[in-house]
Amino acid sequence: MSISLKGKRVLITGSTDGLGRLLAIELSKQGAFVTVHGRDEEKITDILAELSGEGHSSVLCDFNNAQSVITEMQKVDELDILINNAGMWQEGDTIDLSPQDIPNLVNSNLTGMLLTTRVLLPTLLKSSFSQVLNVSSVAGVEIPSDYYHTVYSSLKWGVQAFSEALAKEFDNKNMRVMGYYPGGMETDFFKKVGMDYEKHEPWMLNPNESVEAMVFMLTRNPKVNVKRLDLINHLQQ
Repeated sequence: MSISLKGKRVLITGSTDGLGRLLAIELSKQGAFVTVHGRDEEKITDILAELSGEGHSSVLCDFNNAQSVITEMQKVDELDILINNAGMWQEGDTIDLSPQDIPNLVNSNLTGMLLTTRVLLPTLLKSSFSQVLNVSSVAGVEIPSDYYHTVYSSLKWGVQAFSEALAKEFDNKNMRVMGYYPGGMETDFFKKVGMDYEKHEPWMLNPNESVEAMVFMLTRNPKVNVKRLDLINHLQQ
């Protein structure tokens, strides 16, 4: 048995681009009321115009500004589903990473998720059945040996730890906590930080596959928890 997302109130962090944007569009088509999040007002306006139906909203804040996150997220007074999707890529030898970039990576990939979830927990718990879906990465559970993304991996391990611990904290309660672990996707995720990848590399997934996987997780019978789902391209072509 699956459940409907029609009428559900959903907040998706990092939803002005990439996977988050595609997911927001799909959930709106399924009748959900979507709150999009970003740090660029123009991009927020653009994605709101692409959503189906009415009743959608937005929050504007930068995860590098903790007080802004707290203030803006506290304005959300109804919520059934929180999707922590925002993140920033990093790769290369750790010694080549600028020390000044580390706080930004930590805030984008971990601190913003922790703050957002904590602020919105009281609102989520007012729902008859709420869900938290945290987007991690296969990079957070598989450490490569031929190239490195060490800081990124450590932060995505943190996402995994938070997801697993929060799931146990709310076990047998009316809030379901899940972790999603995708491989690399055909989005601008890598190009945003200057990585010169082709639009399609053999290991990349079509992001719509991720959208389908996440919708599957969100629509399971409330008794069922797809606590962790890994999605990779196993036919690299």
